[in-house]
Amino acid sequence: MNRMNIGMVSPYSWDFPGGVNRHVEQLADHLRGRGHRVLVIAPGGQDGVDFFSVGGSFAVAANQSRANISFGPRVAARMRGLLRREPFDALHLHEPLIPSASMLALYFSRCATLATFHAAREGGSMGYRLAQPILRKLAGRIDVKAVVSPAARDLVSRYFPGDYRILPNGVDTARFSPEGPALQEWTGSGFNLVFVGRDEPRKGLDVLLQALPLVRASHPEVRLLVVGVEEPSSAQAGVVWLGRLADGLVPAAYRSADIMISPALGMESFGIVLVEAMASGVPVMASDIPGYRAVLEDGVQGRLFPPGDHLALADALNRLIDDGAAREAMAAAALDRAAMFSWENLVEDVEEAYGDAVSLYGRDR
Repeated sequence: MNRMNIGMVSPYSWDFPGGVNRHVEQLADHLRGRGHRVLVIAPGGQDGVDFFSVGGSFAVAANQSRANISFGPRVAARMRGLLRREPFDALHLHEPLIPSASMLALYFSRCATLATFHAAREGGSMGYRLAQPILRKLAGRIDVKAVVSPAARDLVSRYFPGDYRILPNGVDTARFSPEGPALQEWTGSGFNLVFVGRDEPRKGLDVLLQALPLVRASHPEVRLLVVGVEEPSSAQAGVVWLGRLADGLVPAAYRSADIMISPALGMESFGIVLVEAMASGVPVMASDIPGYRAVLEDGVQGRLFPPGDHLALADALNRLIDDGAAREAMAAAALDRAAMFSWENLVEDVEEAYGDAVSLYGRDR
């Protein structure tokens, strides 16, 4: 398609790593590689050739987590000024119906808009429900609506019905692959499990920590590498707390694992950590929740277990640890599955969505 000038707006501070910002960063890089100009617009960070900061951020509780967002008159003035002077062909707005830079960009937009909704919440959204009458008109300004998974569509379409195309999260298969270094100190004779996630109850790490002693009773050689969570005051046998790793070391952590485990309790729209592990050639054990079922086929690339059930997790882990042939087959299937989510495969669908948004812009306005 023709080269485009795209404004890519994230609601979340660039100073705090997270799944949406990783999606924005990698998608922007791949679009630039295809000749498009992409300006990332977000709170935090520093202004540069490819980045525009709308200002500082503040933390709010959201989805049993904490998000750092920007909103208010100063942010609105910066966003309005940018959109008046920048000749964007399209704005790509992430989570545009929460009070944030994305919502302000939608309100002040002067070009075609593509919106991607990332969140999933099995019980629905109190915020969307209360604000639906106010946000309905603003949602009508979106030219093309997209979600990262069926679980995300189930949430947003409940309050804002319409056509939603699925544009999944992607994985950078150049970074996440079986080839490359591991964390050398943990690749000895032991059997390594890995958890990658934030220190939040909904990520389910406590479930995994409950299951681990039951696994080590049969397999004392098993170690759990925990990435993204600082070591607690009380130690647990077999657990290695790696804390928050630099981005360059995260692929090495996956390569150090024999099995990757994501025991989230819910509210996961996609599970990018599952795809990153699979792209690294690692079988996955994950909670049986809608967002994960969109990525992992039970018994093919790994196993699903009932969320919150540490006994079922321990039993499934013991079985898979004992079955090397199954792990080898799952690792091969994981690589094939992850290739479907590579940015190289997905970026053309995003370009098509931009083209459709441009074609629809201005209708019924």
